[in-house]
Order: sequence, then C-alpha cells, then structure tokens
Amino acid sequence: MKKARIVLYTVSLFLILLACTTAVLASEGNRPPSGLANVVSNELEMAFTVTQPEVKPTTAPEATTAPTATPTASPEPASTPTATPQPTSVPTATIQPSSAPATGSVSPGGSELLTVIVDNGDGTTISGAAVRRTRDAAGRITDQVTFDAQQAAASVAGAKAAGRSAARIVIPDSEDKVSELRVQIPAAALDVLFKGGLELEIYSDNAAIKIPNASLSGITEDLYFRLVPIKDAAQRAEVEERARVERVVREAVSGEEVQVVARPMTIETNLSSRAVEITLPLKGVQLPADGRERTAFLAKLAVFIEHSDGDRELIRPEFVQYKQGLSGLSFGINKFSTFTILKLEGLGAAARHDAYILGYPDGTFRPEREITRGELAAILQRLKAEGAAPKAPAAAALADITGKRWSDPAVQYAIAGGLLQGYPDGTFKSEANVSRAELAAVASRWLNLPAGDGSTFADTATHWAGTEIGALLQKKLITGYPDGTFRPDQPLTRAEAVTIINTILQRNSESWSKSSWSDVPAAHWAFQAIQEASAAHEYAGKT
Repeated sequence: MKKARIVLYTVSLFLILLACTTAVLASEGNRPPSGLANVVSNELEMAFTVTQPEVKPTTAPEATTAPTATPTASPEPASTPTATPQPTSVPTATIQPSSAPATGSVSPGGSELLTVIVDNGDGTTISGAAVRRTRDAAGRITDQVTFDAQQAAASVAGAKAAGRSAARIVIPDSEDKVSELRVQIPAAALDVLFKGGLELEIYSDNAAIKIPNASLSGITEDLYFRLVPIKDAAQRAEVEERARVERVVREAVSGEEVQVVARPMTIETNLSSRAVEITLPLKGVQLPADGRERTAFLAKLAVFIEHSDGDRELIRPEFVQYKQGLSGLSFGINKFSTFTILKLEGLGAAARHDAYILGYPDGTFRPEREITRGELAAILQRLKAEGAAPKAPAAAALADITGKRWSDPAVQYAIAGGLLQGYPDGTFKSEANVSRAELAAVASRWLNLPAGDGSTFADTATHWAGTEIGALLQKKLITGYPDGTFRPDQPLTRAEAVTIINTILQRNSESWSKSSWSDVPAAHWAFQAIQEASAAHEYAGKT
C-alpha cells in the first residue's frame, strides 16, 4: 500500500506541474505541443498497467508469494496458444457445404470430393453418394457420382423403414455450371437394390431417369449413365435443323413450324432393352397462364428422339410436375440417345392406338398361355381386320357357333371377312389353340399378300401353310428360331401372338415403362409388345 501511495503522490505532483506549465505557455500566447495530452495519457496508462500485476499478488495469503506473482501472471498469455487450436475445427466444418455441389469453385485442372443425398422419392434422406467434381483446362465441370453396395444397402434399410420403395440419387446443379454428369453403379449395388425391392432414380436439374425394380434384375456388369445437356446455341440449332428434315417430324406437322423448346439432352448408358422412364424439365419455358391456352400449348409438344442406332422417333409425352414450380415431360424408353422437346405448330390431336387384346379380371395377362381361336377372332374384330372373300363354310353353317359363347360374334365377323375358316367336320373349335402356321395364314389373307419368292424355313417347304409363311418371311414380318426352323405346328402363346400382330400393324412404339399387368414385369421379353397391344394410347409417329 505504501508503494502505491508513493506512486499516486508522484503522479499528482506531475499533473500539477504540467497544469502550471500549460497555463504559463498559454499566457504567452503559445499552444501546447500537439499530442502532448496523448503522450501523458499513454504514460499514465502504462504506469498503471505495470503496477496492476503487483497489486494482485497482495491478495495472496503470504507476501512471500509476491515475487512469484509476475512469473505466474506471465504464463496467462500462454492460454491464447491453447485457444488457437480451435481454428483446426474449421476444415471439418468446410466439408459440410460439399453436400450441395453447385458451387463450381474447383480451379482449372483441379478436383474436389463432394457428397449428395439419396432420398426415398419424397425428400426424406436415406443414404448418400460420393461425387468427384473436376474442372478441365477449358473450364468444363464434370461430376462423377459413385453409388456403391454399402450405400445401396443403407438406402434399402432407410426406404423400408419409411415404407417406401424407391432410392433417388439427387444431384443438384442449381447454378447450371455442370457440363457433364456421370453416374457409376456397380453390379453389386444394383443387386442389393433389386433384392431390396427398390426402383432407382437418378435426379438432376437437367433430367431424371427412373429405372423400375424389374429392370434391375440380372444385371451382371457395372452400370453407367452419362448425361450431357446441350448448352451450346450452335449445337442446339443443328438439332433443330435435323428435326425439321426428319420424315417422322414432317409427317406429323405437314411443313408447319418446328421449334426446339427447352434444352436438348444426350443420355448414354450401357443399359439396353430394359424399360426406363425419362422426365425432362421444361426449363426456361413460360407456360401460358390461361388454362385453355396452356392445354393447347402442351398439345403441340413432342419429344424428338435420335437413337444411336439411327432410329428416329417422335413421342407424345405425359405432362408432369418436375419439381416445385417447374413442369416437365415424362415418357418411357428402352434405349438411350439425344432427346429434344419440340413445339410443332402443325401437331394437332395425337393419333390413337386402341387396345386389341384384353387381360383377365384378376389383373393378369398370362403371356405364356396359348392363344385360342376364339381369342384370335376377337382380336381381328377389334382391329376391324378384313381379308379376301370367305371360302366357306359360313359361320351359320358351323355346328358349334350358336351365338351363346362370348367369342361367337367375333368368329362370325372373322369368317365373314375371309380371315378364319372352320374345319371339314363343320366345327370351328373356338377353344382350340392357334398354331404358328395358322396365324401366318391369317396374316397373309389379312394383308392379301401374293405368293412368296420361295423363301422358306427348313420345316415349312412342304407344309400346308408353306406359301403363306414364305410370303410373310419375304416381307420380313415373321422370324424363325436360331436353328433355321419355324415350328409351324407349335401352339402360339399370347405373347408371341401380339409380337407378330404388332409387327404386321407396325405398332412398335417402344416407349412403355409401366406395366398394366401383374404378371408382365418390365423385364419380360415381350413387355413392350404386350403393352402396345393391351393399353390404349396416343402416339405421334415413328420411323
């Protein structure tokens, strides 16, 4: 205390002298030197700062601890280095934004590892997937997504817990900086999803690909998808020009204006001949606010598909919601190519294909069941098929066509049209099976084909229907078996029947993704043919 008093007395005396000096100078018309008050203030602050540590030890129980007070106090700043390791937690925090890979912040030639969510289709996260983002020297950004078996298993568990049956890999690109998206799914992951009963969806801001569970069955190689939005204006113009000159488009619009709507997409994959549903967003498309105008606008939209095998197709899609505030167009496909949404001014109401074969009341189609003569007669009547004049006997002369069986009216129609005939014993046998040769004969009469050029199969040269079979073979309307035979007397299944009839009718849309029948999964060899034959639908055309 004594020492502190001495310091205070000294300071007070100094202040008094300073005041006197200032007064004297002021009386002589002089001002104090600039900054003098600051210097004094700083000096005082330093004096009190130095003496403060000495005051603290006085509270210690023993005065002998005072000498050690200064060393004890000096380590206090050492607590700051203890705090400095805290910034090491920042790198951990910076990983979190990588779950939304839309920044495009990768430097040219660099890459970064990100993560995206996997949800069950309603936004509930059930798993995750790794994304490697790279930027080449030209600034093009590529996202490489890998969805492995462990992530697939987590998705199955999460989906089952939520009572859902889908795993959707969500890959955002809200800033539209990604030039190419690649998705790699190992065969083991596909097997986990299939056995878990999940369908798989790859969802980006440029396209969505939905793969039904049945289409995941039996895949033994790693699956890949490559999605490339066509952003370049010149490339878009090229697509538009190709669309204008394609026969399938010209036939649909009769020379009217063809306009590319939204951004074309190229989708490549090694998945083939399996039903898949594609949805393209109508990005940058302003839909009319008026309901009638919007309906008229949407009626003019079609998807022009340029398949890698040279096939060209025009599909009438389904109008759907892509995401909140954004509409889209959905359609089925079983091979991948370049997809372009067109607005066709001359495109009126779509043509319609009616169903010509029915299923059973229990919701099954029974594709492997052998088709009967009565069922074939019903198909011909629904298609309004007509052939040459009947050769006899007339239906009225057939003992078992009494009008009491469900198929009797159809049998009467088919016989009157010269497509079907009865047996020499005066019966029709509606419940008898149809052989492959019988359908060939019916098809030949239906199309009124001339005799063939002698083309035949190894087992049809001397068959009673050999001429008709040869005529269909020449027109490439039928095929045989790998061993060179046709097996003319083999009963025809319902699946085989619709496959042949679709070929005759040129009804091969190949655009189905959802089955109408519980026993015909999308992976069934005749799925497309059965759907085409059994589901009424609109279509735009195909080459």
